[in-house]
Amino acid sequence: MAAQTDPVISILITTYNIADYVAETIESVLSQQCSYPYEILIGDDGSTDGTDRIAEKYCEDNPERIRLFRMPRDPDADYNRVERSSANRLCLLKNARGKYVSFLDGDDYYLRTDRLQRMAEILEDGKNRDCILCAHNLLMVYPDGHSAPLSGMKKERKITFPEYWKLTFLQSNAVLFRNIYREELPQGLLARIYDDNNITCALLRHGKMYYLPECYGAYRQVEGSSWNAIDRVKQAASNFIGYSVERECIPEYGRISDIRHYPDLKVLYRHRAELSAERLSPFYQTAKALKLEKSLRVYRMGRRGGAPLSEIRKRLILAGAGYYMARVMRLCRKAFGIY
Repeated sequence: MAAQTDPVISILITTYNIADYVAETIESVLSQQCSYPYEILIGDDGSTDGTDRIAEKYCEDNPERIRLFRMPRDPDADYNRVERSSANRLCLLKNARGKYVSFLDGDDYYLRTDRLQRMAEILEDGKNRDCILCAHNLLMVYPDGHSAPLSGMKKERKITFPEYWKLTFLQSNAVLFRNIYREELPQGLLARIYDDNNITCALLRHGKMYYLPECYGAYRQVEGSSWNAIDRVKQAASNFIGYSVERECIPEYGRISDIRHYPDLKVLYRHRAELSAERLSPFYQTAKALKLEKSLRVYRMGRRGGAPLSEIRKRLILAGAGYYMARVMRLCRKAFGIY
């Protein structure tokens, strides 16, 4: 076995004001029964509720395994949640030493103690050299106590990028990936917007996904979280920030990205009369600062500098046809037991 100073797996935990949950998260990683040595990197985004102090205590108790990184935060600033979480993840990724990497939000946790062992064994298997990552299903856990699997995919199998990208979403907590960033961190827009969808999107350019239908982790749905605290229009605007990143990362799959973001475009079109810089803040400001023309044209649809409404309607028709066709194909695959 390699020395603890030479980890095979890096678990990157991002935290912000989750003092009620972070201990359970860290404990779920420390409880892993894994023959591969692993390290835990915790990135705190300027918490004010004591989250960082809890993480610091774990570092003191496990100095050879856990490291803590802090990001300063101005309490008066209006931050874009995606940019902040991206910077936090990228800081940890820069310091990750493992051959394999997995992100974990600080309010989520692993359900099984063999999670790391199972996924690492799959990626170590020579038959799976064509896979850039291994992913599992997640159990969505709600405040009222009920839970449900995130994905309806029930068959263990390899999945190509086009199949995954049209309709499927697996949060980055579900993924263990080959650390292709040990020599060079993500470039271009990914260096600023490194969110769940963009992480998977960028990785799947390098290979397939090996999918496990079992729920090896819990995806906690926290009331008042940075995502749940914004309405559907702002969620769509946020997703269109990711759309611009995707089009830069995978220009050859532009049509598939249009299909994936059809629901977001539909929401923004329906609320087009409301789409102002103030209504879409801070995503509008991010798109402007990063010169994300594909996002800005949608935000400004029907107005100066925006896409003509005729263009948006045409995109909705074409993307909608692909979206519903993908749903029909998914139903067929389920019926034949290959989904």
